[in-house]
Amino acid sequence: MDKSINIEITRDFLYMLYKAEKSLWYFNFLIENNFSGYSAIKFKNDKDVYVWLDSIIITDGWYNGRLAETGETKRIKINEAVDWMIVKEGKLFGGYTIQYYYDSLCDDDKINFEIECGFRIGCGNDFFRPDRSTPEGAIIALENFYTEKNINGVLSCKDFHKEARNILFENDIEENPETVQKIASVLKLSLHEELELNGYPFFDNVRRIFRLLEENNEQQLIEEQISFSDGSKGINKFWVAKSKHDGWKVLNLIN
Repeated sequence: MDKSINIEITRDFLYMLYKAEKSLWYFNFLIENNFSGYSAIKFKNDKDVYVWLDSIIITDGWYNGRLAETGETKRIKINEAVDWMIVKEGKLFGGYTIQYYYDSLCDDDKINFEIECGFRIGCGNDFFRPDRSTPEGAIIALENFYTEKNINGVLSCKDFHKEARNILFENDIEENPETVQKIASVLKLSLHEELELNGYPFFDNVRRIFRLLEENNEQQLIEEQISFSDGSKGINKFWVAKSKHDGWKVLNLIN
C-alpha cells in the first residue's frame, strides 16, 4: 500500500486510530494463522514519516515485511503499529487511516480513489474483542450472549442501576437510593419480559461499524451500524458506562 495522503487530525481521526489499536489483535490472529491475501501495517519510520510495511510475517513479537514504497525488507516491533489492513475478496478491512481519508471525499473522488487503490473501501468490519474491555466490545459481547440465548451472559453486560440514574437525570428527577433501586428492578424485569415475549435477538454473522458520538462522566454514546447476513441493515445507539471493577457495561438503547 503506497498512498501519500494528507489527513486532518480531528476527534474522528483519533477514534479511527483507537479502532485500529483495539482491533490489531484480529490482524495478528489472521497473520499467525497463515492469511494468504494482501496484508500491511503502518508505522512511523526514522524520519517521522508514516509508511506501510506489507507482506507481513510475525516472529517473536516483531512484524517482518517489506516497505511498500521501496521493497526494502524491514522489521518493527508489534507495538509500533498505528494501523493495519488486509484485502480480502477485493475489499479493505482495517485500514482506518485510509477509511478516514476516503470518507472525506466526494462521491466521484471516492470512486476514483477505489480504482487507484484496487479494492473496495467502506465494506469493512470493526473487530473489537468481544469482551468488556472496551465500550464497543461490551456491545458485541452482549449481542453474542443474545445469540447464544445466555441470560446470565446478557445480565453480565448490563448495569441497571447506572441506567436508572440516566433515566432520572434525563427527566430532571432528584436521585435517591430507593428510587434508583426501584427503577433498576423494573428495567431488569422488563428485559426478562421482553425476551420471553419476543425471544432473543440474533446477531450471528453480522458486520459492525462503530462511531463515537458523545462521551461524558465515564460514559460514551456509541453508534453501531450493523449489517445482517440477509442484507438488511440497522443503526443502534447505546450509552455504555465504565464500571469500577468489571469493565464496560451497556446501558439504555437510544431511539
